[in-house]
Amino acid sequence: MKRIIVLGIVVFVVILAWTGAWFYGASFITGYQRQLAEADGVSTPKLTCDSFGVSGWPFAFDVTCSKPSVTYGDLTVTAAALKGSAQVYDPFHVLLIAQAPMNLADAFTGSQSRVDFTSAEASARLTGWRIARISLVADKPVWNDTVLDDRLLARADHLEAHLVDLPDLDDAKAHLAGLGEYVEIDALNAPGFEINAGKATFEGVLDKLPDDVRTYGDADLLKRWQAAGGSFTLKGFNGTDGDTHFSATGQLALDAQGRVNGQVKLSSKGVVERLGSLLPDQYKGLIVGGQAADGSYSQTISIAAGLAFAGLVPVGVIPPVF
Repeated sequence: MKRIIVLGIVVFVVILAWTGAWFYGASFITGYQRQLAEADGVSTPKLTCDSFGVSGWPFAFDVTCSKPSVTYGDLTVTAAALKGSAQVYDPFHVLLIAQAPMNLADAFTGSQSRVDFTSAEASARLTGWRIARISLVADKPVWNDTVLDDRLLARADHLEAHLVDLPDLDDAKAHLAGLGEYVEIDALNAPGFEINAGKATFEGVLDKLPDDVRTYGDADLLKRWQAAGGSFTLKGFNGTDGDTHFSATGQLALDAQGRVNGQVKLSSKGVVERLGSLLPDQYKGLIVGGQAADGSYSQTISIAAGLAFAGLVPVGVIPPVF
């Protein structure tokens, strides 16, 4: 009998401690949202909700935010609802679900647009404070300009984007990591570019990044990345639509003054004919290069100290990033 009583007390204490820990976590989440709601929206994003709540006791933290509004600089993004979930025993794995529509407004340019979708989910998983994987998946996304009336900018059947840790690029002693990037868009329709059933993929690698996500908001992040010898490798940016296709590869880095250096190789077929009035005729040859016998184009864009060259001809200037 005494053993049963002792066991009952132990179980009660464990439940009480677990419940206390859960409510502490829920209180921390609520307090953090209040901090974001009071942010200036300039140096720190401002997040407000019509209503905010945390549920899921005892094994999960399920966060709901109705009519979320995020303001950062001139950009404001709103949505119908946002839900987040994380297991108590694995708080470094978070799932986010958004409900359409999502509205975007830029106070500087005056642009307004709306994104609709049938489903949109994002997930983030950390190993300690290091990114293991961040993903975004959306089905049937539709992007409309809404300044005057709905005007289709782009739509697709499926979109997904992933940011994944690359263990081969780890440098534990220097606390540096590498991240792979992958984006895929299926059945893309973009009237402005005469794209009817396109597919686009993007694959890149960022190396020598800090391996602690808590430092990613630091003002000197890009300077530290440059000092570590970081670079971005564009392994492939490819698009196809019927007989039309394009591809780009290259590598970019920064110098000590924050200026871009690197090279990008372009190849395409049928793209220049679709540019129409989007690019003046005198610049089309500079950007896409010369035409080969099979109708394809190729060009190499070189960038030195922020000055971009198509062949030997200067074509633009990229401002320093810091």
